[in-house]
Amino acid sequence: MQPELAFILHTRPFKETSQIVDLFTRSYGRIRAVSKGSRGKKRAIKLNAYSQILVSWTGKSNLKTITQIEYSSVPISLRGDSLFCGFYLNELLMRLLAENDPHQVIYDKYINVLIDLTTNTSLSESLRTFEFSLLEELGYGLNLTTDAELNEPIDHDDEYYFVPDLGFLSKNNNMVINHSNDLFKGCDLIAFKKGDFSLSPQAAKKLIRLALQPHIGEKPILSRSFFNKDKLSKQLRSEERRVGKECRSRW
Repeated sequence: MQPELAFILHTRPFKETSQIVDLFTRSYGRIRAVSKGSRGKKRAIKLNAYSQILVSWTGKSNLKTITQIEYSSVPISLRGDSLFCGFYLNELLMRLLAENDPHQVIYDKYINVLIDLTTNTSLSESLRTFEFSLLEELGYGLNLTTDAELNEPIDHDDEYYFVPDLGFLSKNNNMVINHSNDLFKGCDLIAFKKGDFSLSPQAAKKLIRLALQPHIGEKPILSRSFFNKDKLSKQLRSEERRVGKECRSRW
């Protein structure tokens, strides 16, 4: 096969010197493969997340065997909160993407959000933009335009309850069961539709968590806890040193 553009989402040890690698490829979607001899030796291949690679593999089963890996560009270096965001993005893709289901639009947006994270300007807005786009591309997009029951445009001055698998219902709707935590301002929903999450970042965060929940299941997103810096500062410094050392040695 011709080498395929891909990112490494996750790795785990396999036997003495190998790893099982979850790849997000541009043309084939998420695939799982064995990388033989990629750990435990001085000359082992270093597999870095957030670095676009060219990869070839063989095999007809769901578990492929990697035959070639090379880095196609300078590795993207994430640090601090940006690195935590990278962990979160990869875990989200692992949970939401089915194997062997191509999503080239998501792949390209993933590259864009990684580049955004390197600037460290507005991490939350970058994440929200990717999350909303991810749901849209997977067919789970939110209707931020009209009321789910009346099919009337979202009113700037009204407030709406979010009901998963249904949409937004005006708080004045008699059908609505009062869930105060799920209430959103109409003006915020209109802004979210335009891709503007700057005015109400907490509301955008709450909404995307509610929207993601039915699709990721009850198991918590572990990387969300990484933002507790007191508990994970040592792991962060260690990961930064490892990634930085490997980037310098390669480039």
